[in-house]
Amino acid sequence: MDRSASMPVRVLLAVLLAFAAVLLAAPAAAVDVTDASAGVDTIGPCREWAPHPPSLSGPVDDSIYIVGPGDRFSITVWGQGTVSHSAVVTPEGELVLPGIATIPVAGEVLKDVKRDISDHLSGFYHDVEVSVSLTDLRSMLVNVLGQVRDPGTYVGTPLDLAGEFLQKAGGLTPDASTRNIAVTRRNGDEARVDLTRYENTGDVTANPPVLDGDVIFVPYAVAFVGVYGAVGSPGIFELTEGETVASLIELAGGFARGAITDSVEVRGFTGGVQASSVIVDLSAIAGAGRPLADGDQVYVREFTEWRRVTHVAVEGEVERPGPYGIEEGVDRLSDVVRRAGGPTPEAWLRGARLVRPRPEDDPDAEFERLSGMPVSEMTGLEYPYFKSRQRDRMSVISDFERALAGDESEDALLRDGDLIVIPRHVDTIEVLGQVANPGKVGHLSGKRYGHYIEKAGGYASLAKKNRIRVVRGATGEWMYAGSAGVLEPGDLVWVPERDESDWWKLAREVAGFIMSVLTVYVVIDQATQ
Repeated sequence: MDRSASMPVRVLLAVLLAFAAVLLAAPAAAVDVTDASAGVDTIGPCREWAPHPPSLSGPVDDSIYIVGPGDRFSITVWGQGTVSHSAVVTPEGELVLPGIATIPVAGEVLKDVKRDISDHLSGFYHDVEVSVSLTDLRSMLVNVLGQVRDPGTYVGTPLDLAGEFLQKAGGLTPDASTRNIAVTRRNGDEARVDLTRYENTGDVTANPPVLDGDVIFVPYAVAFVGVYGAVGSPGIFELTEGETVASLIELAGGFARGAITDSVEVRGFTGGVQASSVIVDLSAIAGAGRPLADGDQVYVREFTEWRRVTHVAVEGEVERPGPYGIEEGVDRLSDVVRRAGGPTPEAWLRGARLVRPRPEDDPDAEFERLSGMPVSEMTGLEYPYFKSRQRDRMSVISDFERALAGDESEDALLRDGDLIVIPRHVDTIEVLGQVANPGKVGHLSGKRYGHYIEKAGGYASLAKKNRIRVVRGATGEWMYAGSAGVLEPGDLVWVPERDESDWWKLAREVAGFIMSVLTVYVVIDQATQ
């Protein structure tokens, strides 16, 4: 190889090696800043935390990160060889490139600092590539004052948001502002922290990162406005400067479904005493931008029954049980049963029922009272009322067989919340109460209640034979057994218990009557002698 041709390469390598050696010694000369408190006035105790790598939510955004004293950079130069070294921003805010340049970087955006370093090295050396990376974040001190639980000076990194420093200070006091928190910069500039907006809308500008030496001050909350009606989260909110009707509604979660946006009422006080209202159109710029004052109330109306969701449920023996949407006043029982695939072969249509809950706005205090009372304690008037209202609350009388066959008189119009229940076919009669063997007895066509009591082993010793009831399986109707006629599958026979004290009561009453008669007789007999 021509010695004259290799001379430039050797010179370049020698320069790069010398550059590396100087830079490796540079951190000591540049002072590796771990205490970023130089030049920062601290108020109250400084909360020092054990050093640890910062928790990052993602890569550092070099377009917004502000460089300051203590930030450490890794610089790599590729040419005929590769040289890597690190450098720390000095307390004066400069990055020293020994023998090349001293670059002021404090307060600059990271992206611009990386470009400046690359430009200086590329201009000093030819035919090289330069890579600049931020490897360690500086620590910095921030004062947190005002209405926080533990005011003082706190350590953090440039990636910490104002809200994080407030948490380090123990959080806000009950009377603290959440929307008018001030961050004062070293140069006198101010930023505002609005934690409510940040939490409710995700507006990142409302919770900005802080810088070295910033002072966060939390005042009292003193002014409020309210928003009510068709918004996501109605309520009272702290007022901030420049608040408008539109920004308040956004803070409250925006308009709810069915909100009337062209006639929003804003009610405020004239002269601090007299209340007055104006109607604004939020679809117009003037209405949306209307400013609010302390004590104002915003009312958002909504359309009645706007896109009201109405549905019923189908249970039991249909091909596709489940919920079904309906249009009240249009859809009938048969419509939904058909949409559910129709009855299965095992369906018992005579026992099917349409259950309709009693409307919440139509309470029945007497029924609720009787519901908590044992049947044995009800009077002769209370029990029939309870049975009648129970059937009314539970079922709409409808013959499913005729309804599905096209008889509109039996095909009930459905309402929101209705429940259609189609049970599996049964061929038994249930006999309960005071019989020898309570349970289910096979149905036999044409038979009355006595047949099924006999099949259940006959009456027990305490059976009250004159109070036997039959409950119709198809309708839930209670009736005296004697008038029930022929029983159908699914019916129930109830034999109540006789009160053993009845005979003693009767005996006492008879004895008392006899004694009364005898007494009268004795009195009359003595009077006539």
